[in-house]
Amino acid sequence: MKTLATTLSTTLLIGAAALTTTTTQAAEFIAADNSPGTQVCMAVISNKPITLSTTMRDVRMSKRIAVNKLRCNDMALDQFAGMYGFNKSAKYLNLDTSTKTSIHDLAKVNNDTTLVVSGSK
Repeated sequence: MKTLATTLSTTLLIGAAALTTTTTQAAEFIAADNSPGTQVCMAVISNKPITLSTTMRDVRMSKRIAVNKLRCNDMALDQFAGMYGFNKSAKYLNLDTSTKTSIHDLAKVNNDTTLVVSGSK
């Protein structure tokens, strides 16, 4: 009985992790240009703090400027990160995405969606 409970809980955890990664990987993001703003937006999409940090250093953009002035696809950075679930990038930039409410349709998984990303200039 204990083995069955352990197996069931492990399966549920793996299933929940798969659903979480599916929603953020459902869309393909393509850079609109090679401007510094777009480069930082693409680094946010990577959802890897080290990539974001390196890109911001390379384009000489501070966290303060990114958070206050950068817009990705005409959205503020916290709204952009919250909409697509880039939680690690949001945490690195000290953005609070937990207070925003959004609806994610988990049943609709569209893997062929391509979004063009552009940053503010």
